[in-house]
Amino acid sequence: MTENQELSDLIVGAYSQQRQGELSLAIQSWNALANHTASDNELKANAHLNLGHLHQQQGNNDLAHESMVNAITANPNSAEAYFCLAYLAQEKESFEEAIGYFESALDLNNKDAGAYNNLGNCYDRLNKNAEAVDNYTKALAIDNKYIAAYYNRGNAYIKITKEKLAIRDLSKALELDKDFYQAYYNRGTIYKQLGKDDLAEKDLTKAKALAQAELEEQE
Repeated sequence: MTENQELSDLIVGAYSQQRQGELSLAIQSWNALANHTASDNELKANAHLNLGHLHQQQGNNDLAHESMVNAITANPNSAEAYFCLAYLAQEKESFEEAIGYFESALDLNNKDAGAYNNLGNCYDRLNKNAEAVDNYTKALAIDNKYIAAYYNRGNAYIKITKEKLAIRDLSKALELDKDFYQAYYNRGTIYKQLGKDDLAEKDLTKAKALAQAELEEQE
């Protein structure tokens, strides 16, 4: 069997094992590809990316991190690997680290609205509100129906006492999702602070009803 045939068989096997949920076997196949003497850097990077995703599915975040670093070593222009490292860092609340990875990823691919939204969330957790607003705005420039980005930017505006802008964004989130009870609650809270008691009561009552309905559905 030629080396090219070996590589082809390993690739087919790895993807097939993933689809069938045979994760341990898939990990073995991707490891074999990553370490095969005939694998070029592109194939090694792809193998490490898949290994990272599989390790993450199994809850092995340390191994997932190692795999994504290996993917970048093989291909320094792997935006996907940087994105994955960013999400792993964000998950463990290492927000400064996550910001660095997100920014590296976005340098390579600046069309990912979700990455900008999550970058905004990292800045928000560090109380860097201007940076958070800026990145939520970038997310919305890519996807003007991104509900979470409107909601998150609205909350960031609350923190810097830009109530009108906050109400605008929360209202837009509700326009896109009429059952978004958290948005009703936050908008109602702003109305209350502004002395608009009728509007506040309407929103807060709606929020309570929707939250209660969601709890009942989960029972």
